[in-house]
Amino acid sequence: MKTYHKLIISLFAILLASNLSVAQVSYQENESNSKLMVTGTSSIHDWEMAVEDYDCLVSASANENQEISIESIKFSCLAESIIAHNKIMDNKAHKALDSDNHPKISFSAGGTVSATANSVTKTKGKLQIAGKEKEVELEFTLAEAQADQFKVSGKIPVKMRDFGIEPPTAMMGTLKTGDEVVIHFDIVLQNMPTGNAK
Repeated sequence: MKTYHKLIISLFAILLASNLSVAQVSYQENESNSKLMVTGTSSIHDWEMAVEDYDCLVSASANENQEISIESIKFSCLAESIIAHNKIMDNKAHKALDSDNHPKISFSAGGTVSATANSVTKTKGKLQIAGKEKEVELEFTLAEAQADQFKVSGKIPVKMRDFGIEPPTAMMGTLKTGDEVVIHFDIVLQNMPTGNAK
């Protein structure tokens, strides 16, 4: 009988440990170790702008084999936090994004997607810019996967006119911005302490 009880207790402990290892955890960006950029082209030169303030919250579980199961992604930033440290360019970009009426840019994705270290993973989500929402494909590579943090890198190509945005011009129309821009991300996500979910 004692042997039977020990077996039951051992099985329970194994199951409990297994459940804990795959429990969903909230991860948020570590901004100091992350980078988010928007790049594009123009009739004169290529350009880039940095996203300097944003929130990224991911619900995921990690295992000891450097595999991540992502349940949901929530991202948001203020349009006016996208800057090139060039007053004219910044003003034109914020005007094109209609930041006065639609100050926030957001992306959300739901549905489980599994990712393994150093492999390319794709998922779809809803991107909202200038008050218009479109489904886009998010392609990313997972790196440095650990139980307490992981890193994702990738890019999302976006056509401004898909969101009702007219590509900005300058210099009396001599400089014309290309319709497509690319959002580049290199984000470290770390385990949030319990009770700190946004």
